[in-house]
Amino acid sequence: MIYLLLTWLLAPLLWLRASLRRSVPARRILVIQTAKIGDFVATTPVFRALRKRLPGTEIVVLLNPVNMPLARTLDSIDRIVALPRHGFKGWAGKRWLLGLLADGYDGVLILSPNLTNLLVPFWAGVPKRVSVLADRRQGSARLAWPFLTHGELHRAGQLFRETALRALAGFGIAVDADLLALPNEIAGVESGRARLAALSPQLRRPLVGLGLGAGNRMKALDTAQLEALAGQIVGRTAATLVLIGTEADQAAAQALCASLPAGRAVDTTSQWALDELPVLLGALDCFVGVDSGATYMADAQGVPVVDFMGPADADDQRPIGRQAVLIRSTESCAPCSHAFDAPYACRLGTRACIANLPIPAVVASVEAILASQTSVAECRQ
Repeated sequence: MIYLLLTWLLAPLLWLRASLRRSVPARRILVIQTAKIGDFVATTPVFRALRKRLPGTEIVVLLNPVNMPLARTLDSIDRIVALPRHGFKGWAGKRWLLGLLADGYDGVLILSPNLTNLLVPFWAGVPKRVSVLADRRQGSARLAWPFLTHGELHRAGQLFRETALRALAGFGIAVDADLLALPNEIAGVESGRARLAALSPQLRRPLVGLGLGAGNRMKALDTAQLEALAGQIVGRTAATLVLIGTEADQAAAQALCASLPAGRAVDTTSQWALDELPVLLGALDCFVGVDSGATYMADAQGVPVVDFMGPADADDQRPIGRQAVLIRSTESCAPCSHAFDAPYACRLGTRACIANLPIPAVVASVEAILASQTSVAECRQ
C-alpha cells in the first residue's frame, strides 16, 4: 500500500510529465503476460493483432519463463524478456521493471495485472498505459486504475481472449470482427518433426492423445481415473493412446501402460521439449484432457479436443476450435476457477468436480469425433 500511497501523492507531477511528452505512434510496446501455458496460448491473437495493425512497431513480451520456448516460435514477437524468479515482489521487483521500461517504450499492454505493473509504467512515464481490468479479487489494484490511459474491464460471460483483444483500442486499433476472430496459434520447431518420424512406427491410427496432468494440479485426474478412462477408450475404439505429460506424470503413464493391452499406448511423458510438443499434438486425431496447457496447444493446432473443465469457468476461457467438445462439471460448487481467481487447492477439500469425472460422456465424445473422421474419409474415397 505504501507504493500506492506515494504514487497518489506524486500523481500531479507524474501526470504533468506525461502531458509534456510529445504523443507519437507506438514504436515499441511491452506486453506483460506472466500467466502459464494455457493462458499464453489463449492470448497469442493479441501478438498477431499488434503485428497486423501496427506493422512498424517492435513487440516485446514479458513472459513467465515456462512459455519462452513457445514464444520463440512466433513471428509476431520481436523480443522476449523472462520474468525474474522473484517476480515483482518488493522494491527489487519494482526496480527491475522500472529498469526494463527505461529502455524506452511508447506503450505497455498489461494482460496479467497486479499492483506493481499498474503503477510502474506510470512512474516510468510510458505514454500509453493499457491494461485489462480484473472483475474479481481486485483489492488495492483498483485504486491504481486511474493511472492507466485505457482500461478494459473483463466481463462475466466474455472470453478473456476477447477482453485482451478489446484492450487494443487503447493503442488506437479498431476492434472489429476480423480482430476478434484471430485464431490462437502455436508452432513447433523442426526437431519435433524428426522426433515424430522416429516415433511413427509405434503409432497406429486413430491416435488419441491423453493429457495426464495440468500445471494447476488441482485440475488433474488421479491415476485410477486415468486408468478407467483409458481402458474405456481402448475398449470402445481402435485408437492408440499417446500419453502426454511432464516428469510429474511419468508414474501415472507407467501404470497406464501396464494396465492396457500391449501396443495400445505410447508413453511420451517428459520426452518432448515444450517447443517440440506442438508437432506431436498436431499429428493426433483427437486429444482428451482436463483444462490444461496441452489441451489449448492441441486446440491451437486444429486438433479436435475433449476438454473436461472441472473447476474451470468455460465462460472465461475455453478451447475455441470448431470440433472442440467441452464437458462441464455439474457440481454446485463449480466453476470455482476464473480468469482472475484461480485457486490451487479445493476450497471445500473434496475436489468433487474432478472426483466425479463423467467418464461415459468423455468416451462418447471421443467415439463421436473418431466416427465423424471415418465418415469424412469414406466420403472422400
